[in-house]
Amino acid sequence: MPFHESNISELIEKLIFFLDLDGTIYLENKLFKGVPEFLKLLRDRNKQFYFLSNNSSLSTSAYLEKLNKFNLHITEDNLILSQHPTIEYLKKEQYKKIFLLGTTSLKKEFENEGFELTERDPQIIVLAFDKELTYERLVRATKLLLKKDFPYIATHLDNRCPTEEGYIPDAGGIAALLFKTVERMPRVFGKPNKEMLLFKLNQLGLSPKDAVMIGDRLYTDIKMGKNAGVSTCLCLSGETTVDMIKNSENKPDFVINGIWDLLDAFYQL
Repeated sequence: MPFHESNISELIEKLIFFLDLDGTIYLENKLFKGVPEFLKLLRDRNKQFYFLSNNSSLSTSAYLEKLNKFNLHITEDNLILSQHPTIEYLKKEQYKKIFLLGTTSLKKEFENEGFELTERDPQIIVLAFDKELTYERLVRATKLLLKKDFPYIATHLDNRCPTEEGYIPDAGGIAALLFKTVERMPRVFGKPNKEMLLFKLNQLGLSPKDAVMIGDRLYTDIKMGKNAGVSTCLCLSGETTVDMIKNSENKPDFVINGIWDLLDAFYQL
């Protein structure tokens, strides 16, 4: 179900390309074909691009290391991650002591940002994609969340994360598990929050019509793009199938097999 050729020029004329990572640029440690060439074309044609990810199991520095192992020559300016608006909110609200359900990699980033990580007397619980989660830590979080007004936020709520061997539970799965006990869901700062896109467009002084969001998930990437008023392009290289598109209210403007289709389209025009 690739896009119709008559629409390709409309997509390629965009000035800003927002690109999801997991399932769009790579699958775990496997870079999709055409990605380096596609990024080179964007640079050569003075297009700006930004990688967006809800996956908060990695710190910003770890993302940079991973992307540059693929020889993509990415800087921190190219990254918009779910922990970024989360950290911004925590600082704005002057939270200092954080119970972070997250990996060692993410904890280091929070500590470098000046937060004290504690499970004894936190001011707020922050749920991230915790691949090092233990039952003991879940119980500690539950006891706090049973207090009705205890602050509770999440970097994102993706249900599952794609890997080369199939899907694994993501932060949304952890939140669902906690919900069964505490009957509360967190406030979310990552996709599909439209501000992940709009704050960057505002910085650049550009309109949503100048941008496209390219990703593999309907309920995060495409929903966010539509909420922000940018064009949306769905890649079938990740989570979403054609049948899922047919049954979704978040229908993309374009559907492609993968980034390599865009590379071909650039060369044809």
